[in-house]
Amino acid sequence: MTRAERIEHWVDQLNRFAEYGEVLTESDVEPRVEPGEAAEAVLDARIQKALLTIVKERLDAKPELNQRFKPTTEWKILNQLLTVARLKELTRVRIVKKGRTSGGAGFDVDELSRTFYGRQVLKGLGFGKQRRILNKTEFEKVKAEFAKIKLTLPEAVEPTTTEKYFAQDVAP
Repeated sequence: MTRAERIEHWVDQLNRFAEYGEVLTESDVEPRVEPGEAAEAVLDARIQKALLTIVKERLDAKPELNQRFKPTTEWKILNQLLTVARLKELTRVRIVKKGRTSGGAGFDVDELSRTFYGRQVLKGLGFGKQRRILNKTEFEKVKAEFAKIKLTLPEAVEPTTTEKYFAQDVAP
């Protein structure tokens, strides 16, 4: 196999792990693979290293890209990179305490439901995709579920005055 064919093979292999189209193209990887003749195994290792380096850089910049991949892949190191990105994505979640509802304070978990792990936990607890606001007892269940898997949710924050103002319905 030629160098270009090898790169194409490994890029195709990586893209098979993505559920939503391409993650990388051959032109992304080509400049990162050292030129010159090398044994097939060495060339394969260089290509794989370039692939994983690019994926890591992109996941570090935008952790939400992890959602393009299947839950697990056949590459152990890629699984580790995805786990780190999924945890980083979870740490960026902002849970907002909403005004009083019939069951007490409400918690807006919309951002949580858009994360990989958040979606799994909410689905496991029986909260549908459309469910954005949870009451205090439901939110405590979510927190307890995350505690079971040794993950902590970010603290719920009060909305700012500006957010409260723009959330109000203003009559024309």
